[in-house]
Amino acid sequence: MTREESSLRPAGNPRAPEKLPLDFSAFHQMHRPRYVREAERCLRCRADAEEAVDEAFVQLAQEWRQILRTDNPAAYAWRVVKNRIIDHARARGRRATLMDTAVFETVTLQGAEDAFEVIEQNLRLFHAISALPERQQDVIRLRYCEGCSTADVAFHMGITEAGVRSIERYAKRRLREIYAACAEEEAERS
Repeated sequence: MTREESSLRPAGNPRAPEKLPLDFSAFHQMHRPRYVREAERCLRCRADAEEAVDEAFVQLAQEWRQILRTDNPAAYAWRVVKNRIIDHARARGRRATLMDTAVFETVTLQGAEDAFEVIEQNLRLFHAISALPERQQDVIRLRYCEGCSTADVAFHMGITEAGVRSIERYAKRRLREIYAACAEEEAERS
């Protein structure tokens, strides 16, 4: 039994499954690495990230039969993990950071002539992204901040590749609208 599998059965939890179904074990093995990376980026601590993700998988294991009856088990799991990350941060008196550090981690900063200008542009972009609906934020962040392929985003969010492309298209359209509104405001102030 791996460390991750043993973490799915907390001591003294009567609702913890005796033996994990094979489909759940496969789901756990396929998705846990991405979930931990997501949690670590948000929580900024590997140990906290693993703990939050393991808590999410305990919940998923307890509800696995019902989850399999949903239209999209991977999408359900993605929401559970994100909620556990937020809960974990709140329990420690912190806020889960979804976009905050990404502004300083972009490739555009490397070799930039004016790093502050790049940071300012990135801050505007990340502010605009944070105004998007949650699903659009997820797709844009995974595709462009983390460099995931459309197939990877689809797999981890539990949606089709066509769904990812559609969400991405709407998100880009909305980002253009937000940028246009910001440009108008800046022009009015000048």
